Amino acid sequence: MSDKLSDLANEGQEIAEIPVPINYDIIHLFSEGLYRSPHKAVEELVSNGYDARARRVHVLLPEQPENTTDTFAPLWVIDDGHGMDPEGFRQLWRVAESNKTDIQTGERLPIGQFGIGKLAAYVLAWRLTHISRANGKLLLTTMDFRRVTGRQSIPHEPVKISLREIDEETAKTQLAEIESRDPDAWTLLFDKKKQASSWTAAALTDFKDLYDQLSSGRLRWVLSTGLPLHTDFGIWLSGERITSSKERLEEITKIDFEEEFPEIGIFKGTARIYEKQLTAGKSEQFGRSNGFFVRVRGRVINLEDELFGIQQPNHAAWSRFSLEVDVDGLRDYLLSSREGVRDSTAVQEFRAYLLKIFNQCRTAYDEWNRKENSEIDLTALLSGSPSSHVIEPLFRSVTNTVNAGSESFYINAPRNIDDGKQPEWIAAYRTDISDNPFEQTEFVKHGPNAPALRYDPDKRKLSVNSDHPFVDKLTGGDKRQNSAKLFASSEVLLEGQLQEQGIDQAAIASFLRDRDRVLRLVAGDAPPTANEVLRRLDVASQDHVALERAVGAVFQLLGFDYERRGGNAPGTDGILYARLGRHKKAPADYKLVYDAKQTNQPSVPADKIDVASLEDFRIQEQADFGFFIATAYAAEINERGSINRKIKSNAGEYLTLLKVKHLRRLVSLHCLHGITLTELRSLFTCARTTLQVNDWLSSLESRLHERGEVPLHVLLSGLEKEKSDLNATPNIVAVRAKCPALQHFEPDQLIARLKAIESIVGTRWIEVEEDTRDVLMHQSSSQIIEELERNINGLFPKT
Repeated sequence: MSDKLSDLANEGQEIAEIPVPINYDIIHLFSEGLYRSPHKAVEELVSNGYDARARRVHVLLPEQPENTTDTFAPLWVIDDGHGMDPEGFRQLWRVAESNKTDIQTGERLPIGQFGIGKLAAYVLAWRLTHISRANGKLLLTTMDFRRVTGRQSIPHEPVKISLREIDEETAKTQLAEIESRDPDAWTLLFDKKKQASSWTAAALTDFKDLYDQLSSGRLRWVLSTGLPLHTDFGIWLSGERITSSKERLEEITKIDFEEEFPEIGIFKGTARIYEKQLTAGKSEQFGRSNGFFVRVRGRVINLEDELFGIQQPNHAAWSRFSLEVDVDGLRDYLLSSREGVRDSTAVQEFRAYLLKIFNQCRTAYDEWNRKENSEIDLTALLSGSPSSHVIEPLFRSVTNTVNAGSESFYINAPRNIDDGKQPEWIAAYRTDISDNPFEQTEFVKHGPNAPALRYDPDKRKLSVNSDHPFVDKLTGGDKRQNSAKLFASSEVLLEGQLQEQGIDQAAIASFLRDRDRVLRLVAGDAPPTANEVLRRLDVASQDHVALERAVGAVFQLLGFDYERRGGNAPGTDGILYARLGRHKKAPADYKLVYDAKQTNQPSVPADKIDVASLEDFRIQEQADFGFFIATAYAAEINERGSINRKIKSNAGEYLTLLKVKHLRRLVSLHCLHGITLTELRSLFTCARTTLQVNDWLSSLESRLHERGEVPLHVLLSGLEKEKSDLNATPNIVAVRAKCPALQHFEPDQLIARLKAIESIVGTRWIEVEEDTRDVLMHQSSSQIIEELERNINGLFPKT
């Protein structure tokens, strides 16, 4: 690329030669190795103006020439700082040496430290020119980086650049194009009444290929975010002032903090979490708005690292979170690029503190999210003015589909978007869905093997596949179409919510395929039967996933609600809910989390049992208890062994070691006697080790035998008699009240026994509603008992 300032290097009179003690190795290390972003190179030149006590810095980006043979105008960075005299120019070109750390005049502290910022220009251009007014004189230097040769290991003569003095008319002639490009900058330089008494103009010319990656929008964000914009310091980009004010967003919470650590001193800042995401729209094109912004002497040191070296937090809250902190004490830990810090104990403690603040904001977000979701009217999914909880997930998933250029599991890729017009399409789409995300809803026949729905963002049309088994069952032969519409709407939003959590697209597709299979099963099959549960336990040792699912099936059989987690994401493998309502003596609901352990070894060693991790997940999920599940544990019969000491420690106070054979025994006792959820609670209250679980199971079996068998003939016959009342459904409590033989048993015990029968013979024989305690008998009492005995003999043969 041509150079409009090539003649300036020979203007005026040479007054000195300045040695520049650099070689190719140094310049490569301190420029290409540290400044890979063209925007950071410009920021370094602006930083020099800030450190020169400038009140104004003007950045002028050259426009693309119409013809390839035309020369590029320079990229100018102009400031009204203290300027440079001959000694200032010599200081400028001393590499890895800076006097800025010694300057303490006034309140503004310098942000430069290593004296290498000028080398950042090397990544953008071959030539860097400085013209500066100081003490009534105009001085200039031009560095042609092509002159830099030699290796670090070979002695060589330093490059020498000419320091020249020029008159004002020459300066005006060479800088004339600035007058039309930025009149205010021209006034600063040469207006007789308003010109600055001192100034510096740096010009980049003869551009390299990396210059093509320079974006004015991204540069504006870098300068507005990375540098201090005080009332006494302003930046103008191509004639427009840059401001640091953010778009006005509704805050969920704001946390102001101030702390002092021995190694880094006092630091203070503000954390905010917003209702809307900060990671959508133009912020994604030009720069981030979320995450940590760590400032040292007013300058952000982690523009390219939103996490500041911290492990990725929860994504739904993270995309709405912003924390700005001033911590000048990190100056001694800065890397030479001033982008990041050296790892140390002090830095690790500081990161832990930032993560604690984030978690406080996340807690506030979770509470706000729960309240917002509880107030959503599902019919709003299909009408105007939908909640942000509808808009945001849908917008996220459609945006990702547009950017990927291919369809997702439920969402079609928009058609006919011209290249480069994706941002405009996305902006228009967001406006459209703010009124109505689902403009059209239709039922189509795509076949029983196709997905349950498709969403076309071009038309905002939701197509529900009436051939899908689940949709067919949900609609009941076209009689309940609105329910199917709401289901389809929520499925589209589910995909968006998964993306909002930062889950990989491939993992989401895999999850939704599994979900589709489950929906098909739900449409045609009953919940797991005792036979199915025992079969799953038989293969549970094959792999981790098989064990996870077998555990969920067992506890479903016992009456728990099961929420599967697991997968590759950290956290619990599943959550189990015992929904009992309020007991007459105490709140009876309780919640469990568990971690399935599968190994190729005969038993799981103690170091694979992470008590602290499961306890942390238990607290996060607000569960009452947690347990590990495995085929066997190393040294489990040794009360003083490592694994038992861990589980009996304070950290394991609410955790239990369970084995697969324990689950099989629970299934057997439940099928033969019926176990209530209240009885099961004591297992997790009393037992920690496998030996204690063995004792608890033996004690339970004794109590069940002492209690005696529920007289099934009496119970089922009583329910069968209730069927004669056509105005009521047979109810366990009503039957118990009429039959003295049943009053020996609590209602919960009778329900548990009938639920056990349901799990053995299946719902096509009998269905029990635990909440209402109603019972639907699809066969006679004698037929149900006969089928029960046949299955029991098959499941638990007498020896």
